[in-house]
Amino acid sequence: MSSTTNRGFPGLADPNASGARKQRSRQPVPALASAVRGDSRASDACRASPHWLETCWFAALFFTYPGCALAGQYDYGAGFALTHDSNITRGSITPSCVNPPCAELTEALFAGIAYSERTVDLTARFLAQVERRNFVRNTYQDDTGYFLNGAAVWTITPQQLSWTVEDIATESLLNLTAPDTPANRTKTNSLSTGPEFAFRLNPVNQPIIGARYGRYDIQGPGDNQRYTGYARWLHRLSEPEKLSLNYEVTRVDFTPPALFPNFLRQDQFLGYETLSPLNSLIFEAGTTRVQRYGGDQTNGRLVRLAALHAPTSETAVRLNLSDQISDTATDLIRGVARVTSTMTPATPFESAAAVPLTGSNVTTGDVYRSQRGELIYVAQGRRIDYDLRAYTRRVDFVTLDQDYREAGGRLALTWIQTGSVRIYAYADYLKRTFPSLQERDTDRSSTLGVTYRFTSSLSVSAEGKLLKRESSVSLQSFTDSRVMLLLGYSTGPLYNAVSRR
Repeated sequence: MSSTTNRGFPGLADPNASGARKQRSRQPVPALASAVRGDSRASDACRASPHWLETCWFAALFFTYPGCALAGQYDYGAGFALTHDSNITRGSITPSCVNPPCAELTEALFAGIAYSERTVDLTARFLAQVERRNFVRNTYQDDTGYFLNGAAVWTITPQQLSWTVEDIATESLLNLTAPDTPANRTKTNSLSTGPEFAFRLNPVNQPIIGARYGRYDIQGPGDNQRYTGYARWLHRLSEPEKLSLNYEVTRVDFTPPALFPNFLRQDQFLGYETLSPLNSLIFEAGTTRVQRYGGDQTNGRLVRLAALHAPTSETAVRLNLSDQISDTATDLIRGVARVTSTMTPATPFESAAAVPLTGSNVTTGDVYRSQRGELIYVAQGRRIDYDLRAYTRRVDFVTLDQDYREAGGRLALTWIQTGSVRIYAYADYLKRTFPSLQERDTDRSSTLGVTYRFTSSLSVSAEGKLLKRESSVSLQSFTDSRVMLLLGYSTGPLYNAVSRR
């Protein structure tokens, strides 16, 4: 149990996925299999982006490791989305939009695959998608996005030696004070991989040592590499309960030209874990020390709590609390799918466990203190499902003068009218303040949509969305009305054919 191998309860579930699970033996997927064989077309795709290169490498791991003929489950799909925005620049000025608001029609074509396996040798799950976006009125340049969220644990020697791979590729904000537009996003990727050795002294005591190589890649300056070593002593109180003593050390080296100095991070903490089908609790407490090479030292406490409880068979409650020193790459890798969680949650307990951590993710090489609290409530009925989320967060940077506070919430409602018709609605609220900049932004959005399924694989969705920002900064307020039509194809519930931008 640790911050390296335990992410609390994040997940990779598509809550809107539906349909029966299909059992499939693992077969070469054309694009991924081509990458493994060295096909030139696949090689060109991998060279197109460092993030896509790591996606291809991650996929190659699954299709080439010993025993790859074992049964696994996978689904794939594709889709086309047509979206109209009444104010796509959201008040900002671009060369093709000098007098906002400017309307834009966006075409998006995407394809992806999801995979899940749980065998004696390999526990793995990932979702990968590529998306091409075309701005019809040329407000922004056409672009291609690559998305990956996956984790795998290869058991080399049972209960002794294993190898872990975690990778997440997404898009992150460049400037937290600016509106969320295509120009304010950049591609980011966080990778972590390495071995773990366990030595069982007796039935209740088990020392563990491990190492991780990690890297954080961003389209722009700020890339870094991470070298982590850790040691733990696990003591089993009972079958579901564990105590642990943990020590972790990480060296972070930035790729020149670097805006921030390299640093060494050390964490020492005690951990407690109890896991059961309807109740889970993970608690960690200790200290963190960050030493910048040629700079000052930063000390802070490390406290993390993740609790999950199912009061009834139709409801579940999840609580996350943390106070720790962190950075962008560490927060990003915490969003990786938990390798042991299901990709198709069937119960409120599984759905609550699969909800990803809420909060802003901005690209920066600075270290910061992060304090956050989050509460999630999930209810599932025969035809109506809904969930409530509320969170608050405080971020204090060590170097940058961009500290901020944010608080928000979300209400999501899904009504399954018939076997082929699903109506959904979302309401989001976020208030963010920057004390040093004397700026306060309040974002509100509301969404109403309907999905009609022609067959078990083919569906069409129509969605309307209203986004509003009220800002204390002049000319930063905006309203954007969005209408989207999406045609999606998916072979099964592991992959939900939606845009992931």
